[in-house]
Amino acid sequence: MTNKPESFDPSIPVLTDVVVPGKPEYARAPSADAAIEYDADQIAERLSGRFTGFLTGDARALIEERCRDVLREHSTQLVSAITREVALALEGRMREWVREAVEEELRRQRGE
Repeated sequence: MTNKPESFDPSIPVLTDVVVPGKPEYARAPSADAAIEYDADQIAERLSGRFTGFLTGDARALIEERCRDVLREHSTQLVSAITREVALALEGRMREWVREAVEEELRRQRGE
């Protein structure tokens, strides 16, 4: 007797939700799951929009500033490491160069 349309929206309560003698399959409580899913999707969309807006606005400046700071810090560490390596390499070479220069000067003074 009661015809349910194909596009029945379960979130809208109808009379058959309450009074359905002999038809328990039509007697049901309004579905809260559909409303919750819709709300969650809507909230997710809003948050996604806000997140994207934040990343293209204020957050971009914060990220760029942090990147500059990290780059400066990393550059300072690299300069220190390279300076140490060069100093260690030159230390050994300097001894060699000084020894060679002293020997040359001694030979020159002896007239060799």
